[in-house]
Amino acid sequence: MDSDLLIPLLTFGGTLLLVVTGMLNFSVFVRQLRASREQLETARRLLESSRQQPEIQLVQRAMTEASDHLRILIDRPYLRPFFYENKAWTEGDAASRDEVNAMAELLLNNFASAIIHSAAFPQYPLRGVEQTIRFHLRNSPAMRDFLLEGFDRFQLAGLALLCLKNQTKAETERDLRELIGAAGDDLGEKARRERLLSHLQATNEAEPLELAKYSLEPARAMPPDTDGPVGPPERNTFTPGRGGLIGGQR
Repeated sequence: MDSDLLIPLLTFGGTLLLVVTGMLNFSVFVRQLRASREQLETARRLLESSRQQPEIQLVQRAMTEASDHLRILIDRPYLRPFFYENKAWTEGDAASRDEVNAMAELLLNNFASAIIHSAAFPQYPLRGVEQTIRFHLRNSPAMRDFLLEGFDRFQLAGLALLCLKNQTKAETERDLRELIGAAGDDLGEKARRERLLSHLQATNEAEPLELAKYSLEPARAMPPDTDGPVGPPERNTFTPGRGGLIGGQR
C-alpha cells in the first residue's frame, strides 16, 4: 500500500480510537457520578433517620406508658371498673384492696413518667396522652386517693397530676392546701407544697406541661453529687403478667 494513503488511514484510526476511549471514559464517569449521588442520598436518608430516631423512641415510649396497663386488665378484667367507671373499692369486691392500689400505683407512675419526659424533651407528645391521664384520674377514686396520700412520691409530676385530676384551678389550690395541712412535721415537704401553691396562685399558665416544667427546674439546678429531692422515687412496684400484683395476690 502506498505510504501516502497509509498515513491518513492510521491518523484517522488513531483519532477514532481516541474518540471511542474518551466516550468510554465519559460513560464510566457518568456511572460513577450517579453512584456518588445515590450514596449521598442514602447518607442523607440515614442522617435524617438518625435525627428522627429519638423522636420515634419518645413516641413509642408515650404509647407504651399510656397503654401498658391494658395487658393487665385483659388478664384481670374485674379491675376495670375501678379505673374506668369511677367505682370505689369496697369490702367483698372481686379485687383485693392491694390489687387496686397496685394498679393505681402503676398507672400513676407511668403517667408521671410521661409528664416528666414531656417537660424534659419537647418532642415527647404529651398532648397525645394528656386526655388519657385526665380520664383515668377523674374516673378512678383509687388513683385520686393514691395521688393525695402519696403526693411526696411525685416530686416532679405531682402538681401536673393534680391539675389533670381537677376541672378548675381553684380545686387544685384546695387540694394543695389540704396537702399542706397533711404534711405534719415534715417541714421540707410542707415547704415544697407551699411553694407549689404559691406558684399556682401566681401563674396564669396552669397547664400541666408548664407546671411540670416548673417542678423540673429545681431538680435540674441541683449539683450532680446530690441525691435529689427528698422522698421515695417514682417507680413501679407492679409486676405485669399472670405473676400477679406485688402485695396483692388473689
